[in-house]
Amino acid sequence: MNFLTLEEQRQRIENVNAAAIGNRKYLRRKRIHDYLPGQAVYNLGDYPAPFSIAPTDYDREMLRDMAANGVELIQIHEEWNDPIRHLGADKFTCHDPKGLEKFIDLAHECGVKIIPYISSGYFHELDPDFDESFTVREKYCINGMHFKYRYCAVGSAEWRQYLLPRTLAVLDRYDFDGIFNDMGYDGTFRVNGGLDREGMACYDPECEDLLSMIYSEVKRRGGIYKLHRSRNNPIPTLDKVYDYLWIGENVHDMQIGIGKSFGDYVVPCCDKEKMKLRDPEFYYASVIPFLQFPLLTSRGRPLLGKRIEENIPYYGNENGQLGGEYAYNKKIGEYMKEHPGGPYTYSLWSSIPDDVEDYPRWCRYLALYRPMVTENSVAYIELRESDAILSPLPDEVYASMFVNEKTYLTVSNFEPKPYELKLAASWRDRVTGKIGDTFTVETNKILFLEKLQ
Repeated sequence: MNFLTLEEQRQRIENVNAAAIGNRKYLRRKRIHDYLPGQAVYNLGDYPAPFSIAPTDYDREMLRDMAANGVELIQIHEEWNDPIRHLGADKFTCHDPKGLEKFIDLAHECGVKIIPYISSGYFHELDPDFDESFTVREKYCINGMHFKYRYCAVGSAEWRQYLLPRTLAVLDRYDFDGIFNDMGYDGTFRVNGGLDREGMACYDPECEDLLSMIYSEVKRRGGIYKLHRSRNNPIPTLDKVYDYLWIGENVHDMQIGIGKSFGDYVVPCCDKEKMKLRDPEFYYASVIPFLQFPLLTSRGRPLLGKRIEENIPYYGNENGQLGGEYAYNKKIGEYMKEHPGGPYTYSLWSSIPDDVEDYPRWCRYLALYRPMVTENSVAYIELRESDAILSPLPDEVYASMFVNEKTYLTVSNFEPKPYELKLAASWRDRVTGKIGDTFTVETNKILFLEKLQ
């Protein structure tokens, strides 16, 4: 805990009281605890092609720079393990354990936490351990790159018996800081088609039970549990079953405020090759007022187009409908033949190539966001009536207040015309330095303000 000065304590008390009394109508209120907004994907290599995980000078420079710019947590995907048993390991073990150990040590030396990909639902149909008792939907596969993933059932006792000890052994065997669970959830066979409980029409007690079992064991080990479900789908549970929820994969159009009613903390990811945003600033404006900060996808080792090997069967097609990952990697391979020196593509959620301004932009916004969400800050999400704001708030204008030793305000405008914000006191624009009680917010932009004390 950072102890405040006497003056800071007085100011904090004043801020907390003013916000509690003055913010009369809002979507929700959240006190911030254990929140790491600086999160990133870090690609390790072009699996299933052989490669070493052991860190290089490139990784040392990269991770130190990321840490210096606010990255606190990286997630590594299905290149740390061996999901098709091609490199001598399996879905729950590393093909280069010594290299991985050194890479984890490097991350920790840089002050960065690291979590690996695990799935509580996806399993390769051709794995020798696969059993039909694991799944309830016969012969339905996700035909991707080098895998034929079956949806394993949250209500299968056989699958749970197989999954749980192997999942937790990953934490016990390696020095990871938690796990990232790509849940691979098949809701087709929910109990009674989904129960209506406490306003949730799709509640699934079997899913909640399995996720809770994993979550509690990860937390017992002091770890972080990050959950992922494709697109912008909620998790069909009432109990807390994650620390972070990643949304946005395979989404082609931007939905303002998506995930704002999900359990905290939501980590949005713009699937850039699919969404094709004309203005990348728009994405930040669309998520920050809702206590969300984007996942960084433009750092790590670049994808070099080596994921398609001649001696490995591929199950995705080339039109991107059933095998989008296959088509994407083929496109990267073609790009790299023409641009071997870059600019590069760093993840499966990147544009080809990544925008060279993506990382600097992410760093700038994180520097603005982080002071607002420090430990024990209080967030008032989507204000509709507040003593601090005198001008009416149209439906497509989203204002949120963040309170600690300082009082911050973010305002995003999605009206077709500029919005004039009139305030009851003087505030400072944290980007331009302008001081005043009236500010103009352009369409599809976000304003960052700090109240003058």
